[in-house]
Amino acid sequence: MSYTVLARKWRPKNFSELVGQQHVMQALANALDQQRLHHAYLFTGTRGVGKTTIARIFAKALNCEKGISSTPCGECSVCTSINEGRFVDLIEVDAASKTKVEDTRELLENVQYAPVQGRFKVYLIDEVHMLSKSSFNALLKTLEEPPEHVKFLLATTDPHKLPMTVLSRCLQFNLMRLTQAQIKGHLAYILEQENINFEESALALIAKSADGSARDALSVLDQAIAYGAGEVGFESVKTMLGLVDQQFSVDILNALIEQSPNAILDVMTNLSQIGVDYTALNDQLIEVYHQIMMLQVLGSLVESSSIDEQVLQFAAENLSAEKIQSFYQIGLLAKQDMRLAPDIRIAFEMALLRKLAFDSVVAIGEVSNSQVLDKTAKKKISVSSVNNQMTRPNDALNQQQTNEPDASYEKLETADPINNDYFKNLKGKINQTLGKPETVTQVASKPDVTNKNTILTEPIELPRNEIPKTLNHQLEKKTVEVALDIKGLDWQQIIERLEIKGMEADLANSSILVEHLADSIVLSVDPGKIKVLDLAVKKLEQIFKDKLNYNIRFVESEQQHLTPNKVKLNEQQNQKELAKQSIDQDQQVQHFVEILNMEVIESSIRPKF
Repeated sequence: MSYTVLARKWRPKNFSELVGQQHVMQALANALDQQRLHHAYLFTGTRGVGKTTIARIFAKALNCEKGISSTPCGECSVCTSINEGRFVDLIEVDAASKTKVEDTRELLENVQYAPVQGRFKVYLIDEVHMLSKSSFNALLKTLEEPPEHVKFLLATTDPHKLPMTVLSRCLQFNLMRLTQAQIKGHLAYILEQENINFEESALALIAKSADGSARDALSVLDQAIAYGAGEVGFESVKTMLGLVDQQFSVDILNALIEQSPNAILDVMTNLSQIGVDYTALNDQLIEVYHQIMMLQVLGSLVESSSIDEQVLQFAAENLSAEKIQSFYQIGLLAKQDMRLAPDIRIAFEMALLRKLAFDSVVAIGEVSNSQVLDKTAKKKISVSSVNNQMTRPNDALNQQQTNEPDASYEKLETADPINNDYFKNLKGKINQTLGKPETVTQVASKPDVTNKNTILTEPIELPRNEIPKTLNHQLEKKTVEVALDIKGLDWQQIIERLEIKGMEADLANSSILVEHLADSIVLSVDPGKIKVLDLAVKKLEQIFKDKLNYNIRFVESEQQHLTPNKVKLNEQQNQKELAKQSIDQDQQVQHFVEILNMEVIESSIRPKF
């Protein structure tokens, strides 16, 4: 007995069996039930989404012996003939093989004759965009005013190639790609009916590889059943499709989180030994970054992921949104580099190293004592040498040429902090130069120049690229305890002083300050806010903990609060009203309206905020 492939065996026979395309089914079903039938229909969409299938079901609904309806019986001779592909009044034409104008003329010669068996003669022209320009011209008149017993059903994957004269004569229905969830559910139903064992994760891989096409998914499923000897397993499907093991993506994520060059080196070594598909792995990483951002911003995944969701959640909590965005862009650039690099492996490894390099960049003052010591010893330059270089260039040059480390570094680390105020003041000047808010307002006195233990003999202001990391680190340690005083400030002023940005700023501006305690504050979130993300709450709590050493507690309220967001919205609304009144009272505008019969478009009024 011959085997019928799944794509043909499980082709839908009526509208209720279709997967997706609800917008098309509803329009066609209503047209059939209300007898509001057009003479030409155009179905567009990518391959395998149901264009020809819907056209055949529509032809069946038109010619069913029990009457025109959206639910053909499927049992009469007409329905049976259409299902078996032998209905004489359903003429299916492959436009790809009959592109000449002579073929179109031959087809149109039979249009005038009445149907033999059914109620309508239906012409189903597949891949209609392949017809020549002359063929389209020959088809136009008949397509616009066909006989009452003729219906045209056109299908194409590229509607942009159709002339506007053809598009204007048809009702156009754009079929959408099927989602992975729809394809996965359809495959699971078919396998249950076929009594074939399967794993849900394997169906997810097949649905993803189908790229929105139900026919492609069924073809891959046929191959997976044959490969797995009657079963559909995750490992067998992954091997069959040549997919990259997700563990490599997990290892790369862990290495980026830990900022570990050794871990990246181990991953690159393992990949080079097994000969992995670097393009597929790079694409998988790009998808992983997208899913991590979905978790960070939306709080949940829209579609199922090949990576365990707990791994993605861990990465979302330990990687900033800025880093994920940079990783995503680096991955996209790697796709281009892979086409230009002498070896695709080099391009992928350079992308990994680039991610690690960007991830390892730290701001001035965020390095540890040991890192400062190592870097300062290698450069053989210290705060004193910089100061001396500015005052005595020749002596500083001689000092840099010596082979012994400068002993002034030890003085900086061990000196008695008698000049704390001066250091704080200098730190404030540096921050002001860099565009940062000045945290110290006290004016410090100049250190005693006669004290031999004093490191700096004169106040200096260095450019940003010349600020010694040792000095910056020392000042960072001495100003970390200077906290912002928010007593007596309202909630809006507190938000501005803390320079809150992003999602946490939106959360803060949608809240009001209920109570201000000694070491904590109580906030009430506007109940009109749709959703408060856990990530935004955590970030806001971290800001208050780091900058003020405050805790935050949120309380629920059923009342609408006058939050900073609403205050700003009300101000903007008032400005718009004032601008409108100003325009209405303007004499020149009134002259245009009365004399020239013009009209003021209110939506075009833009106040200056």
